Amino acid sequence: MSTAQGLKPSALRRLSTFLTQTKPPDPSAPAESSLANFLATAKEKYLSDIRATPSKGSEWTVVMGNEAGDLDSLASSIAYAWVQSEIGKKPSIPLIQIARDDLNLRAENLHALKLAGITNPAKQLLSTTDVLDVKPFPSSTFALVDHNRLGVAFSADNPGAKVVAVIDHHEDENFYADSDPRKVAPAGSCSSHVANLYPKEAGMPKELATLLLSAILVDTGGLREGGKAIQADRDAASYLIPLSTLVDSISSSTISSLSSTTPVVFTNIPEVKRLSDDLDHKKSDVSHLGAWDLLRRDYKEYTYTLNWHPAAPAIKAGLATVPLKLKAWGAGGKLEAEAQRWMEHQGLSVLGVLTSFRDAKKFGANGQGKHRREMAWFVRDATEAQTLQVDDVAARLWKGLEGSDEIRVRAHKKMGLSKSGGGSTPDRGKIYEQGNANATRKATAPLLKNIMESSEPS
Repeated sequence: MSTAQGLKPSALRRLSTFLTQTKPPDPSAPAESSLANFLATAKEKYLSDIRATPSKGSEWTVVMGNEAGDLDSLASSIAYAWVQSEIGKKPSIPLIQIARDDLNLRAENLHALKLAGITNPAKQLLSTTDVLDVKPFPSSTFALVDHNRLGVAFSADNPGAKVVAVIDHHEDENFYADSDPRKVAPAGSCSSHVANLYPKEAGMPKELATLLLSAILVDTGGLREGGKAIQADRDAASYLIPLSTLVDSISSSTISSLSSTTPVVFTNIPEVKRLSDDLDHKKSDVSHLGAWDLLRRDYKEYTYTLNWHPAAPAIKAGLATVPLKLKAWGAGGKLEAEAQRWMEHQGLSVLGVLTSFRDAKKFGANGQGKHRREMAWFVRDATEAQTLQVDDVAARLWKGLEGSDEIRVRAHKKMGLSKSGGGSTPDRGKIYEQGNANATRKATAPLLKNIMESSEPS
């Protein structure tokens, strides 16, 4: 009888555990577990801390992207939390500002996360669903990426709330001047700022580099010349590509050119173009989503104080971006009905639906369908202030939108609104064609803020 045969089952289990724990690492095994394990472990430890001893939440820095939950927000928050925890040795957790069920709405996110070894995001990532029942929010230290204003949900009844870091590429709202770092500057992608701020001497996991690079490619149209990419994005890509999982299939001469002073045309690197095309295809394919999913897929929310009103009430407004023309998914009253449903669900007074698509019937100089944008806007009474009239808000909104030289809206020629009634539609609404197809939500959000808050909108 061998030694193993003579051991009791419990002893065999202990021996098996010992051998597994002491087995030398396999050098050929993928390194994805470092990032995936970091996220899963951090989530488990954070939730354990705040549920067992809520005060322990103050020991953590919560890193958040914006409420749209796009790839840029995911990558930026994951990367900065990694830096803080693994390099800075400060317990940090990325919080994805969308519900757990909404993680599946963006195919490009799932693809990029999978490339980074994050194969079960619902289990590995902390979402708002995981902390929905914890009031007030259990942590007081925040790092903001891909936006630069802390949401009311995190500051309400949380007097110690402080923002210690801001990294963003949107319009600066000029808060948290003493945060460090505080990088709010133009870039095609916030992930570029995060990559450029990464401590170069520390080394970066391949999977994290791939995740950041993926976000940059999505936000800049593949880093194509003449697109949204600026030098900050090109610098970040040059740094990330040699660190990413793409490096094994890219020639050494191409890698060398990334660190030279010669401008690199990233679209000429087949591996980069292939990844960019894959992500773009997945991002564009939303044919399986209905109106309800489309409204919540790429959504941001704001709270405004109506300073022009005698009662100065606070209202909530939302902006949903949809990559399909309105008629394709909102005809026959679907748009109005689902807009009302979403507004009631979120407690909104104002909702803007911003579409971006290519017209298959008209082609531009590049051979693609002409880029077009539309807007649908809805107003409903969602405040407790009896003195606030829906007509006042609506009239102010229409005047501000129609008077904007930046977005250049005009009444939609091919789609109108169904008749309201029965409480199934918002109180007021209008649909526009947008003359300036280059004006994204980054232009519309500051415009809406100005219309809602300024005494005399400009």
